[in-house]
Amino acid sequence: MSGHSKWSNIQHRKSNQDFKKSKKFSKIIKEISITVKESGTNNSRFRNAILNAKSVNIPKNTIEKAIKKALQQIKTDNYKNLNLEGLIYGISIIIECITNNNIRTISNIRTLLNKNGGRLCHNGELTHFFKKMAVFYINKKDIYFSIEDFELMIIDFGAQDFKINNSMIYLYIDFESFGSMKNNLEKLKILYEYKLEHIPKQIKSISEEKKNKVLNLIDKLYLNEDVENIYSNLL
Repeated sequence: MSGHSKWSNIQHRKSNQDFKKSKKFSKIIKEISITVKESGTNNSRFRNAILNAKSVNIPKNTIEKAIKKALQQIKTDNYKNLNLEGLIYGISIIIECITNNNIRTISNIRTLLNKNGGRLCHNGELTHFFKKMAVFYINKKDIYFSIEDFELMIIDFGAQDFKINNSMIYLYIDFESFGSMKNNLEKLKILYEYKLEHIPKQIKSISEEKKNKVLNLIDKLYLNEDVENIYSNLL
């Protein structure tokens, strides 16, 4: 599987590196804050948010301040998840947002799409082009079986696909099999993190010129502080 998520198919090409870093820090700190307010600090969602912060070298004291502030605050910001759908040059885009103002976010995303040759779609218009899947991330050093034996196990646990690189194993699980995979990995005492993603059922190829325009639009969407993840069926 390829071309299905922020980290696997979108190369950021913004020239101002300091600005990019600042935006990324801001998004991850907001993610930590929302997670603490909604779920507390004793769960995999919180651990995943902290791992994300450490992966981009956010200072430890910055992380601790964000956690402390979130714990002290009464939940008044009312941030909620909002998924939007866009279409450009026949390419379907799912835009995951976290916002405290749906009207503002929808208006901003609609404007960006319109200005760049796309359009905002009705909810549910494009979701059938994607499959909701869980992606489990496992460090190879945490596997105490042979890779061959582990592959046979995860197939029995419900894995639909998997990838292996130098240090990590990525397992792709149907949402219906999420519980089975999670429970079996925990029984085997295998450490993992996971993320729910929208995987395209089929990927589409378009001209290089149009592809660059789609990627430029995605870059602009990511500049919006409410946007968390973007998925497309672009090859």
